[in-house]
Amino acid sequence: MAIGAHLRIEKPLPQAAIGDRGIEQRDGAPGAQVDVVLEALVPYVRGERPVIFLADREQEIRAAIRFAEEMKLRPIILGGNDAWKVAQLLREKNVPVILNGVLDLPMREDDPYDVLFENAAKLQRAGVRFCISTGDTGAHVRDLPYHAGMAAAFGLPKEEALKAVTLYPAQILGIADRVGSIEPGKIANLVVADGDLLEARTNIRYLFINGKQIPLVSRHTELYEQFKDRP
Repeated sequence: MAIGAHLRIEKPLPQAAIGDRGIEQRDGAPGAQVDVVLEALVPYVRGERPVIFLADREQEIRAAIRFAEEMKLRPIILGGNDAWKVAQLLREKNVPVILNGVLDLPMREDDPYDVLFENAAKLQRAGVRFCISTGDTGAHVRDLPYHAGMAAAFGLPKEEALKAVTLYPAQILGIADRVGSIEPGKIANLVVADGDLLEARTNIRYLFINGKQIPLVSRHTELYEQFKDRP
C-alpha cells in the first residue's frame, strides 16, 4: 500500500529565505527555524486537508482506513478496484473513492470480465462517495468521458456518470466552490458538443477555459483536413 498526499504551498517562499536543506527563518522569532518541506504536511496531519491512499485490493483499502483512523487523517482512496467489496465500510466511515481502473482488466483470473465496469454503479447504489479518473496524467486524460461512459453502460445512471467526472471530484477534493458545475461565481470552463459527452462518437464543437474561447485546431485536425479527401 502506498500513501501519498497532494501538497501545495500556496505562497512560494523567496529563494533567499530557503537554505540548502529547505530551512526558513521564522519572522519575528530569532533563531527559530522550520523545515518548509515538513511544514507543508501540517494541514494534512491536522486533518484539515485530505490524504490520498493508493489502494486497490480489499485488504489494502481496509488497512488504509484503519491507519487513517489511528492517525486522525481524512482519507481518500485512489484506485479502489475492490471498493465494491467494502462499500458498507466506506459509507460508514464516509471515505470517498477515486476510481481509476474502470477500463482495466480484472485483477484476478476468476473475476468476471465486467467487475471493474460495474464498480462505480455498485458504489453509487451503496451510497459511497466516488468519482472517476483515467489514472493518467498524459495523453489518456482525454479518454475520461469514455471511462464514465463505460460505467454508465454497466449500471451507473448517466447523470451520475457525468457528475463522476465533473462535480463529484471537485467535492471530494474540496474545490467545489470554484469548479465542477455551471453556477454563478465558478470558473467558466465549458465545452459545447454535438451529442452525449459520454459517447465516443460525440464531437466537441466549442471549448471555453476561464470564459475564453479556445481554438480547437491541432496537428491532428490539420492532418485530418489535409488527408481526408485523399484518393
